[in-house]
This record gives sequence, C-alpha cells and structure tokens, in this order.
Amino acid sequence: MAKYDVIVVGGGAMGLSVAYNLLRKGKKVHVLEGDYLNAGSTGRNLGVLKARNPYAIGNGNKDLVKLAKMGLKLNAGLSSETGINTFHKTSGCLILAKDEADLKQLKEYHAHFKSMGLDERELSPAEIHRKWNYIDPDSIISGFYSPSEANAHPFGVVWAYVEAIRKRKAQVEKQNRVSKIEKTSDGYKVTAEKGEYDATEVVVACAERSSELTEQLGHKVPLKPMRKEVLISEPIRPFLGPSLERLSTHFQATQTMRGEIMGTIDWMDPGYDLGESSSEFLEHFADEMVPVIPVLSNLNIIRQWTGICDQTPDDKPAVGKLDEGLYVTCGYNDYGITMAPAVGRLLAKTIINDETDPMLKPFDPLRFK
Repeated sequence: MAKYDVIVVGGGAMGLSVAYNLLRKGKKVHVLEGDYLNAGSTGRNLGVLKARNPYAIGNGNKDLVKLAKMGLKLNAGLSSETGINTFHKTSGCLILAKDEADLKQLKEYHAHFKSMGLDERELSPAEIHRKWNYIDPDSIISGFYSPSEANAHPFGVVWAYVEAIRKRKAQVEKQNRVSKIEKTSDGYKVTAEKGEYDATEVVVACAERSSELTEQLGHKVPLKPMRKEVLISEPIRPFLGPSLERLSTHFQATQTMRGEIMGTIDWMDPGYDLGESSSEFLEHFADEMVPVIPVLSNLNIIRQWTGICDQTPDDKPAVGKLDEGLYVTCGYNDYGITMAPAVGRLLAKTIINDETDPMLKPFDPLRFK
C-alpha cells in the first residue's frame, strides 16, 4: 500500500488546485477521481468568473467576495503559471434589470459591492445599447457592468492543473471511486475501487458527494444537491462582449472563443439525476435571451445537459479542517470555478502550517455542528 503525505479525493478544479499547491510546497500527493475528468460539477458549468458573488448577502458575503476577488486574479495568471491555455478572457459581465424588482435588488447589491472596492457601474439602457448595439434597450431598464470579470474554459482549467501535477511527478488517478476513509494510528487508509491507499492527511473535494465520505468519520456537512441545466449552441461569429446575467431568474449567458453561445436559467429540483433534461428549460432560456438579443432568435442549439450545484444551508462553502489530518472543501453553489485557484492556495497553506488561513476561517466546516 503506497504511502502519501496527502490523498486528495476528487479530481475537479477544486481538488486539483489543492493538490497542485501542495505539490508546489514539496508534499507527496495523489489524486483519486471517481469518474473521468470533467464528469462532475467543474466540467458542466459555464466558466464565468465573477467577483460580484450574490450569495449570503448580509450573512458573510464580504468574506465570499474577498475569496472571489483573489480567485479572479489567480485565474487570470493560471495559463502562464502552468503553461497550459485555460482560454481565459477578460470579457466583463453585465447583470441585467428587466423590472423594478430586479432594479431594487441590484441597487442594494451595487452599494454593497462598491463599498468593497469592486469596479461595478450602473448603465442606462441607452448607454448599454451604445456599447453593445446588439442589445435591445427596450427589453431592460438598467444594467450593472463590471469590466474586470472574466471567462475560462472549465476543461482548460482542469487540464492546466492535471498537466502541472504530472510535471511534478504526481498522478491523477481516474475512474477510481473512493468508498471508505478510515482513521489509522498514523493517518488514514483510503479504500477505492482499484485498491487501498495510505496517507498522513486526506482532503475530500467531491462537491455534493463530500459528506458521504466525511460522515464515515463522524463529520456531516449539510449539502443539498441542486440540478442546473445548461445548453450550448452552434458556433457563430464571436460578437458577444460581456457575459450576461439576470439574478432573479438565475439566467446566465456567455460566448466561447469558438463562437458557441452557452447559457443556463432556473434551478431544477434537488437531486443527483444528471440524465434529466427538459424542453421547458430551453423555452425559458429563449424567452429570457431573445428579447435582449433579438439577432439570436434563429440560433440552433446543439446540446443541453444537467450539472449539479452543492449548497450549504447558509450559501457559503465548507472549507477547512474537520479533524486531525482530515480536510474538506465543498458547498460552492455555482461559483466554484472562480474560487478554485484561491481555495487551493489557501487550503494548501492551512494544511502545511496546521493553522487555518484567516481568509478561510469564515468557512469553517465545523460551524454546522
């Protein structure tokens, strides 16, 4: 049974970032991924990178924004740091208000985000149309724009970390699902489909499945899995400037470097079923998108799929130490791709120093006990 300093359970962006940062500090690390790469939440999202995190307003949102700001900055340098193209682009993001309820909420958020130094500004429909003439000004009443928010391809982020891990002579072992973690006299024994592994420390980074493993050791992290549908169009000439959002409907749309429009809207019911998909989703997305950008009315959609978002009761992630040598990182709703580089760096520092980094203290996973 091979002995490692740290076993990371989960090969999404979050687990890979933790592994990469531990390797940079000289730790002997092994990653166990239960499926193929990008099969989970990382590979099923849009790759929109935002500092303006809308969750937990009034209940620790400032801590989320600080982490998101760090993640946004580190994402921008990930390609040059690893030598692998993550297809990062600073496209900006425009949050739309279509009615007075939207506007009231966004004005409150605007005051909050400005107080934290975020570069958000309100634009009138006419100003928006002048900047992006494909947007119909009659479909909106306002918009809140941040030019520094960005996009990255989730597959690119994963491969950047995987290649960086391989360069450091470590392994990301795919299709090797972990079924059990047991405490031993000098660390942990991890049992997976392809064998047993011995480690001094373990990091559980399995998104909505994380609590299934930590509960075996007496640490329940309350997570609710929420299904979220996503679509992608045929490639068309790249024209879409900023990503578009509407918070009240969970609408989000962006354009890839190849020209595909990717988007999502609504939350589905709680659950794990990745095979469920609906025509209603497509109709809701079209009803939201086409009035804003009428030129897309005849766009052909080539595929839609379902991803899973893991939510905690307070909308903040669970990150940090559960027990001696046992760590977890999960509960990121739909914003984990932004946070991954920051959390990986801070959690690796926490593990090495055996002292929680101040930026992670608000997300203590033991707060639910």
